[in-house]
Amino acid sequence: MRKPMHKAIFAIVACGVISASLNTPTAYAQEAAQPAAQPVAAAAPAIPLNAVLVLTPEFCATVFKQGSFWTTGRETFKVGAMACKELEPALKPVFAQLSVVKEAPAPGTAQAILIPKFANSHATTSVFAFSNREMDVLIEWTVEDAKGKTVWLQTVQGSSKHLAGNMFTYAHQEKALVRDSVADAAKQSATAIAAAPEILKLVPGKNDAVK
Repeated sequence: MRKPMHKAIFAIVACGVISASLNTPTAYAQEAAQPAAQPVAAAAPAIPLNAVLVLTPEFCATVFKQGSFWTTGRETFKVGAMACKELEPALKPVFAQLSVVKEAPAPGTAQAILIPKFANSHATTSVFAFSNREMDVLIEWTVEDAKGKTVWLQTVQGSSKHLAGNMFTYAHQEKALVRDSVADAAKQSATAIAAAPEILKLVPGKNDAVK
């Protein structure tokens, strides 16, 4: 009785070994077929300027209201408070040095003075919880040189899209709509400022190099 059992066990083990040996090359082939990791693109070098970002209390308190209490409902978008959280980290990598102040500095304090102002903000409305709402936020930028002269004036737009939400989730979705719109505006601002030739010309020795 023992011999047939030994033979059965040996057959099972042998099948396992053969199966493993047959599957191993396939596994190696699958690993070899995986694409190589792509190198991470290097971040653009910061503009060698000492810049100041002016975030006044009035700017940080900016709100936009829309709608009617008797029809669609009155909405208040606290875009200023969100912008004063998002703009500094978005613009920090753009310049070699960036500081935040609450009022415009005296001439000669910084090489570039960044002054944001909200131009407009609007969000679509929806009565259905699973319908999307879209929001646009426009920030007008004024960049001055060390003497207080305006060298760059540009308006950038940030946008986002979120579900309208029901009576329980509406407030959360509205906050996310504002947050992401302002965050996108901050990102677009950083891109536009970093690429502006007028700002690059403020770098000492760059006046002739940047056209």
